[in-house]
Amino acid sequence: MRARACALALALVTAATPSGAAELGFVYVRANVGGASGGHAALVAGGSVFHVQSGADGLVRLTRDGWDHFRYLYADLQNRPLEVAFVALAPESRQRVLDAPPRLYVQQEIALARRDEARDDVSWLEAWRDGRALPELAGAGLLAPERANDADAAALRDRLGAPLAELTRAAQSELARASTGRLRELREALGLREAWLALDAAWGLDPRALVALPPELDPPLDDAERAGLEARAGELERTLASLLRSNRADRGPGLLLAQARYLAVRRSLRENRLVLLDPFEGAPRMPVDELEMSASAHASAVAHAAAVARRVRAEVLAPTRVDEPGYTVLEEAGGMLERVASARDLGALFDLGRRRLPARGRSVEAIEPTGDRDAALRAAQERFAAAERALDERYAYDLFRRNCITELVRVTDEAFGSPEGTAAALGGRIAPGEIFGFIPFVFFDAVRGRLRVARVARVPSHRERELARIAREEPGLWPRVRESTTLLSTVYEPLPRDGAFLLFTDDVFWRRPLYGLANLAWAASYTAYGVAAAPFDRGARARAGLSGVFWSVPELVFENVRKGSFEWVSTEAAPP
Repeated sequence: MRARACALALALVTAATPSGAAELGFVYVRANVGGASGGHAALVAGGSVFHVQSGADGLVRLTRDGWDHFRYLYADLQNRPLEVAFVALAPESRQRVLDAPPRLYVQQEIALARRDEARDDVSWLEAWRDGRALPELAGAGLLAPERANDADAAALRDRLGAPLAELTRAAQSELARASTGRLRELREALGLREAWLALDAAWGLDPRALVALPPELDPPLDDAERAGLEARAGELERTLASLLRSNRADRGPGLLLAQARYLAVRRSLRENRLVLLDPFEGAPRMPVDELEMSASAHASAVAHAAAVARRVRAEVLAPTRVDEPGYTVLEEAGGMLERVASARDLGALFDLGRRRLPARGRSVEAIEPTGDRDAALRAAQERFAAAERALDERYAYDLFRRNCITELVRVTDEAFGSPEGTAAALGGRIAPGEIFGFIPFVFFDAVRGRLRVARVARVPSHRERELARIAREEPGLWPRVRESTTLLSTVYEPLPRDGAFLLFTDDVFWRRPLYGLANLAWAASYTAYGVAAAPFDRGARARAGLSGVFWSVPELVFENVRKGSFEWVSTEAAPP
């Protein structure tokens, strides 16, 4: 899901110091054109980044990421400098900082899950009412009924033996107890039924559930990888036997996933190439203008994704180290590589969203459960509406009252138990909703002025680092002049999403209004050119010109938002 970022980046970074104390870092991320044009927000604790975003549904979400990825996205690709104000923190407060974000993250995920369950109930009841096919059942699409009597699946069924009969009885019992008032239990029972049918009839893999890599990105297995996959097959067989003996009613998706993974592993060994389930099947496409996706940038991205996949493959498939978490990362690496490799041909990137397990769905047959259908539908609609209201009351985005800053300040208060606890731990406090507190530079000034800040560090943007390198390697006036314009720069290639501009203004101050006038004139001329070219590029250049006009105005009053961005930056160029 594409999210609209909020106005400030706030990160909490913990690190050990020589004295044994810890530090808490508030990180301010500079503005740039596009999403989060005023900045962005994140909370980093113990290596995990929790940042608040506003989604398409208007809710602020506490999202978890990694610091390296966060820095790469904002300082490198989006070319935004970061400033970090470090606050000395007593050692006993460190665990509180680490515990609060995950706890709040789980609370929000539970609330969202309740909303989603109520929405699913409504969808299923409406499908029965309207005589439509039922919504897809998660996991049921990993295996295909039309591929019954698959040799590997039949061999697995024979080895599992007696426990399969227990699964049959459990699925039938759960279906018999289902009613319109217990649709979650019905879906769980259907998951058990599909897992039993898949095992009993030896269904094979659905090809649409697999990652499709070109041969040059999918080399043959070596001996160590084959040994690792053999070990993984044995572990999956033991997992299936354990799930068959379990009494958990919700084990259907787990059984389906374990079966599909087992068959993928056996097929890998048979074909001597890596066959993986696709964890991103169904991910929405984000159209990409071909002008913004050069062949060189795409080739670099594919090469990097392939290198990552090779490293993951070597680590995960070591015979003594293969396990479920590692195998999940391997599936993700394969899925990402496929998306990157196909992006230019498809003219689209993919919103891969949060990490997830393969769960391709399929609509299944189910007898409508007993009970008053109309009353059940009304009750489900009321539950869904109530869940939506509860989420809106707690998480609805508001620029002044509930945004990136206010929510992360509340996370800090939660970590220390109260506003007073926060003030004692940090040497001061910034209250949510302070006047103008949602403005990035106002908030960061308050951090430096009120809290016990020991030092301020700066992470330069990618262009800043490259300019410093050029100054070392090519001293003199000409390189500085060359790199000051988008037409001659060896570091930056103009991208329509950045808006049309001629001169960089992020590294000048007194000359900025003059540069802004030049950029305004350039963007206006580019707009006229774009109007003439509209029949050929569907208005892409005209939009870039209008964007350039809009973002040149702040430069006239000594403010810079536009800094340019990059399609691709090598991770080897990352700062220490």
